[in-house]
Amino acid sequence: MHKGIGWLLGSLLLALVGTAGVPAASETAASGQPATGAQDLIDPAEIPAVHNSFYQVPEGVIGWDVLGEMDVEVEVLGPLRSVFHVDFTDAVKALDGQEVQIMGFLYPLEGGVSHARFLLTAWPPSCPFCLPAGPSQMVEVLCEEPVDFSESAILMAGTLSVLEDDPSGMYYRMNDARLVERFDDIRWTGQLPASPQPAEPATAPN
Repeated sequence: MHKGIGWLLGSLLLALVGTAGVPAASETAASGQPATGAQDLIDPAEIPAVHNSFYQVPEGVIGWDVLGEMDVEVEVLGPLRSVFHVDFTDAVKALDGQEVQIMGFLYPLEGGVSHARFLLTAWPPSCPFCLPAGPSQMVEVLCEEPVDFSESAILMAGTLSVLEDDPSGMYYRMNDARLVERFDDIRWTGQLPASPQPAEPATAPN
């Protein structure tokens, strides 16, 4: 059931792990000089968080910044063979089995206008061959009723499962999910807005 997600995440993780042992651009080259392009790298601290930069979630909605707080330990078993051990925060563990609401973007797992199973992601998809976020900012959603695809943000409600070493590679799954609101004004335009976009419902759920 989760092979499609496992393949997507596996490809992403292998791409990252596959560079193990190769010096990063910020490391010193063998000549003793900084590697080419090191001065062009972005400080991770400068990468904007989802909230307070792109859109604001309604009051009472679980934020991606909360779901993204975790410690991940990588155990390398061999070439292109790694195991990721996740240590969730107490705040996240307390959400396991609880009814929650999460706002994000619909990333379809197969073709179609409506979807009963998809990924809800913190960032909108911009490429059919690329995941828009890492596993800490994605939730597998299993719906009671299919949801029509939209490029705009949506608000989903359902029972959250915090996954421990799930074979799909996912960290979160929402069961019995249903659409709560759509936010037609919150969509990716190619650049961050000057101020966070407020989550004002635009369309009634179908």
